[in-house]
Amino acid sequence: MINEAIPGGGVDFAGYYERPRLSLLDLYAGPAPKHVLEFGCGAGANLSALKRRYPACQTTGVELRPDAAAAARARGDVDALLVGDLLDPAAVPLQAAAFDLVVLSHVLEHFAEPNAVLARARHGLAPGGQLLVALPNIRHAWVLIELLWHGDFQYRPAGILDNTHLRFYTRKSAIRFLTASGWRVEACQPDIEGAKSRALARWSLGLASDFAAFAYNFRLRPA
Repeated sequence: MINEAIPGGGVDFAGYYERPRLSLLDLYAGPAPKHVLEFGCGAGANLSALKRRYPACQTTGVELRPDAAAAARARGDVDALLVGDLLDPAAVPLQAAAFDLVVLSHVLEHFAEPNAVLARARHGLAPGGQLLVALPNIRHAWVLIELLWHGDFQYRPAGILDNTHLRFYTRKSAIRFLTASGWRVEACQPDIEGAKSRALARWSLGLASDFAAFAYNFRLRPA
């Protein structure tokens, strides 16, 4: 999301924690997953969407914020919920090789050591399983305009320049990072929102997708 801040400097809870990333979930390719895990599941929107698509799947969410976890629990379609730091095996124990699908939707950029998060994802991923990752795109046109035109940038409560982001990616740097971390990129799709961004992509016949995409979505398997 580019900027979903609300007056007073807070974050729109519904926009930030309760919005499913359907374009990311659409990248899953294969038979219906039996066991799904999401790190940073927020209020459970992605897991709920997957449950609607695959009613028989068992969904497990990991969430640090108690209020978001409470909202996920209230949905009734998140089968298991672990509340705590996903990098702490004592707080968030995960069965090895137990999940057909692992989802990391706008999670890695919040960690100083994203490789550690990917290692935990690999630990939980079953043989033949898939990892879906969404990463914000720092090359978005509105970030570049701010830099080039105003010679400045400002962190915000939400969006590409979220003030909790510790890492920044472009499409190329994301692919390089994921590949170097031992993953094979099977699919990479730009995630484009907003009328101006869609128009930029459309008028350029897709050539400006790197500037129109606020994020990139990836389907990965262990290399």
